[in-house]
Amino acid sequence: MKIQYTKSEGVSIGYSVSGEGKKSILYVPGAYSNLALERYIPETLEWLKFLCSFGRAITFDKRATGVSDRSARPLNLDQQIVDVEAVRVATNSEKLIVCGLSQGAPLAILYSLAYPERVTALILIEGVCCDAKDPYATLTDSNTLFDWDRSLAAIDSDFSKWCLDFTRQMYPDATPEDLNLEVEYMQATASPASYRFIWCCLMGFDLRPMLRHVSHPTIVIHGKEDQLYSVKHGRYLAEKIPGAQYVELESNNHAIMYDPAVLHQLKESIERFINNLPLEQEGELSVETFSTEMSTDIEGSDFVEQATIVFTDIVSSTELVTQVGDAAARDLFLKHDKIIRDQLKKYAGRELQNLGDGFMLSFSSATYAIRCACAMQQTITQDLPQVKLKIGINTGEVVMREGDHPFGQAVVIASRIAERCAGQQILVSDISKGLAAGSNFAFTEIGNFRPKGIDYSVKLFEVIWSE
Repeated sequence: MKIQYTKSEGVSIGYSVSGEGKKSILYVPGAYSNLALERYIPETLEWLKFLCSFGRAITFDKRATGVSDRSARPLNLDQQIVDVEAVRVATNSEKLIVCGLSQGAPLAILYSLAYPERVTALILIEGVCCDAKDPYATLTDSNTLFDWDRSLAAIDSDFSKWCLDFTRQMYPDATPEDLNLEVEYMQATASPASYRFIWCCLMGFDLRPMLRHVSHPTIVIHGKEDQLYSVKHGRYLAEKIPGAQYVELESNNHAIMYDPAVLHQLKESIERFINNLPLEQEGELSVETFSTEMSTDIEGSDFVEQATIVFTDIVSSTELVTQVGDAAARDLFLKHDKIIRDQLKKYAGRELQNLGDGFMLSFSSATYAIRCACAMQQTITQDLPQVKLKIGINTGEVVMREGDHPFGQAVVIASRIAERCAGQQILVSDISKGLAAGSNFAFTEIGNFRPKGIDYSVKLFEVIWSE
């Protein structure tokens, strides 16, 4: 269980590979983990041994926790995808069975949507789909899973007590000695400031609009009496993910693999799920074979990826040319293009198409997309006051065709949202807003919007950016 390191956006991510075989199982931890300490925890070693029975077991610590770079600031869930991909590349894994625990479950889902060709199947244990206590209810400020203000204040005022209270929710039947050991483990895994950031990244989180896009074989496992994340979350995940299997165990442990009363059932359920995966799902296909099979699903050399699409547009560009003249307008447009491209590079976006008086852009992270949009508005407002920019943002599955522009409903909706904008306005869909939860963006709800050519409504939000 040697600890190794890889770089992700300049941040050192600690990981470990155990076992051998054709299959690779990537275990995505919850809010915190520590590879250096877990080798001394018998229950963790037993769990790792079980995962190794199927092939290689890959574990890692998220940035700012465990053996990974502690100086790095924790990321939102949609941003953490880059770290997961960095670990996959570092371990030379062609395809992964991704197993996520707790907050690792939604990250596993997001990774499968961003890199569908790299994922074999999903195992979601004690997962959460939004920060509401009841995922079947509309997400509001009054039904959040945690009392965020009180929880953040408790971290600041008495971190040890906060850890103890949190641990009691995770393991309601634990002895005082075991609770104290878990508190020490939490304290040795991340700093109070990191825990505060981790919790802030979950505020407003809502994965529910994305679940219908999950296409991989999935098993959802949840304890019936989980005190931290209600069993309703597991039931919702299984209900909304197409074809998902669901296993509900008689346990109140949040880390259910540490409950000896149901450990056998947990292992048996996962073993049956993995052994029953179709042969083509076992990671034995080459990248070339997989790409060929994918091309039979969509005509030509198309493939599908998850992306946040951004459309920008200069308001009344024709009138602007008339107002300032051809030469001055050309200068303004060139400066506008440079600002867009400079910010795009800064926030790791991709230019898909120059539309003349605007751009079509793509981002792997909704958070980066919104930050980039705010930076564009701020810079253009400051440097080019004559130019009024409108920006529409949406996240979803995009069909990519080699040598051509991407297409699909996600692209159409992003374009229609941009058309709906007024000058100096940024509008985002509810999906993009949910994925960017915890980034401290301020949103104002605009209401439902039925894009032309789309047979369903999209809830819109305006991003409040400071000039």
